Amino acid sequence: MADDADAVTVVREVDDVETLKALSDPLRLAILRTMMSDVRAPHRVKDIARLLDQPPTRLYRHIKVLEAAGLIKVAQTRMVSGIQESQYQVAQFALRLSRDLLAAPGNAGDLADAFAVTLNDFRDRLVRDIISGRFQPESEPEAAEKPDPLGPMVVALDRRLSPERATEFRSRLSALMEEFNRPDDEENAVVPVEFLLMFWAPKEPTGETA
Repeated sequence: MADDADAVTVVREVDDVETLKALSDPLRLAILRTMMSDVRAPHRVKDIARLLDQPPTRLYRHIKVLEAAGLIKVAQTRMVSGIQESQYQVAQFALRLSRDLLAAPGNAGDLADAFAVTLNDFRDRLVRDIISGRFQPESEPEAAEKPDPLGPMVVALDRRLSPERATEFRSRLSALMEEFNRPDDEENAVVPVEFLLMFWAPKEPTGETA
């Protein structure tokens, strides 16, 4: 049996706490990230386990949680030695948290857990690449005259803007992400890119956050 493997949502808006909780586990996040490295391909659990250096038996429960949350789906099934084997595919190219989910005070703890897992996962990969030397620009004799166009970019912004400029900044970041969240031509998509974008304008709390 085979499902429509090409019917993948471009951006999934997460608007419920259960899906947020499904994303708040380091191993489930690693499974999802591994599958999103090739969004159109069906993935076997044992192949994901090999890439993550985990026993397949440890992944099955997490796969079911991701499937129940609609974050992944069965792309196709086949019989292997009398046992039905499912192959999975991501259900979206990117995720976005809904405004209502972010605004509800009762979701603060679940949001904090999800963001903590995401930031820790990104930090671990960043540290790994720094230590291994993969974070450095490609060194070329003419590097001083011709910087590596794919060299690391590190930007920290903590400043005050007018409401108009802050709105413009967020809008342009959102448009950029929407443009590049779409899958590239697979034949030319050979450059792995690590990118984490977060924007928030802190406001005084209006009620209980716990």
